[in-house]
This record gives sequence, structure tokens and C-alpha cells, in this order.
Amino acid sequence: MNDLFALLGIQSWKPLLTALVLLTSGDSAAAALGTAALSAGALWCGALLGGTLLGRFRSVDLAVQALAVAALAGTLAAALIIPDARAYWQPVLEALIKSAGLPQVDGLPPGWLGTVASLMHGVIGASLFSTLILALMLGLWLDRATADPEGADGAWRRQFLELRLGLVLSLVAGIAALALLAGFVTVGGSALLVLGTGFAAQGLAIVHWTADHRAWPRIWPLALYGPLLLGAPPAGLLVLALAIAGLVDNGLSLRRRRSNVV
Repeated sequence: MNDLFALLGIQSWKPLLTALVLLTSGDSAAAALGTAALSAGALWCGALLGGTLLGRFRSVDLAVQALAVAALAGTLAAALIIPDARAYWQPVLEALIKSAGLPQVDGLPPGWLGTVASLMHGVIGASLFSTLILALMLGLWLDRATADPEGADGAWRRQFLELRLGLVLSLVAGIAALALLAGFVTVGGSALLVLGTGFAAQGLAIVHWTADHRAWPRIWPLALYGPLLLGAPPAGLLVLALAIAGLVDNGLSLRRRRSNVV
């Protein structure tokens, strides 16, 4: 794990991250420019990191784990730079709701906006992380012919089906859960959002592995991805279920051949 942190070069990112976040604390144009620069920089750096590790080590697990650690590091750095996430983000969210013409802030459930504001570091980190995972999977699909020209079910696709974040990140998730229970909502909750995104990707790999192993009908993805089109509550429950499956898989190995099942 120490080698992984060294590969990320987290220490060298701190000055750039600090400068970009400071830009977001300004007004109007400066804030918009800072937010756009921070998001674009994080996406480009994450894409370069994931692509470099994938190309060098030929390991989907390592690439996704590295992106998870990078997203966690960015989230924790944001928590250090902006410790009171609620005070910083709540006015921003209120302004966005009003400018978008959505229902007034007063009509929202009590405390809902404040809770979301407290978790915004994690929401942004998880959003960037999920985008990078999708980009990584797209890159795998586009490179399938080069990666395994003789096999339709290429080696890179099989690596995705066997994606595993590992016990170390499971332990980190446990520590984040304890931090959340101890009242550190911004740090603990944000870390859980980021890690939950990774575990949900692992849960997705478990479902696809099971479909391949049991030769499910080709129409089966509709049952998995259909709830995502039905609104936030069904999508949220699906992502939660996938994240739990991924977390459990790190300890119990849910992807076993039939011959290994008693």
C-alpha cells in the first residue's frame, strides 16, 4: 500500500489543490473559474493516473484502487482546507436551487440541505471517481482488440469481471464509518461516499460475473439498469445494494465457481 501512495505522488498535489480551492472561495467569475479548473484538473490527473497504471501494470484492480485513494486524498485535503463544509456549501446550494427555478429552499425537508452541504466534499469526490471509473471501462472496451486480439471475451474484460478493491480499503471504510458515528460527518461521510462508489463498481462487476457464469439471457441488464431511470430513490437503493455486495465480496469472495459451492 505504501508503494501505491508513492505512485500517486499525493504530496506534490497539495500546492496545486490549495491554489485551486482558494480560487473557489472568491466571488462570481473567480469562483466559477476555480471550480471549473479544479474539476477539470482532477479529471485529467485522474485519467492520466488510471491510464498510466493500467498500461504499465496491466491491472484493473490497481488502477481502480489508485483512483479510490486519490479521490480519498482529494476529499480529505478539501476537508482540511475547508473544514466547515456546511457553512461553505449551503449558500452555494441555495443559490443553485433558486437560479435553477426549483422549489424554494424553505419547502425542503428540515436539515436536508445542511446535511447535503456537509457531505459536498464527498459528493464531488464520488462524482469525479465514478466518472473516472466509467472512463477506465470505456478505455478497456475501446482497447479490447489490442489487449486480446484472439479472444472475443478478452483478458481485460475478465479483469473487470473480477474487480476487487481489497481488504485495505474495506478497513478504511470501517474507519470512516466509525468517524461518522463519532460525529465527524464531513470527513467520515465524505470518505464513505467515495469508497461506496468504488464498492458499487465492484458490486456491478459481481453481477456481470454472475451473469456470464450462469449464462443469463441477454435481456438481463434491463433489470439491473432499469431502476436507474426511475428516479433517485430506486437508483440510490440499487447503488447501496451494489456497494454492500462489493464490500462483502472483499471478505467472503462471492464470485466462486459452482464446484466450489457446498
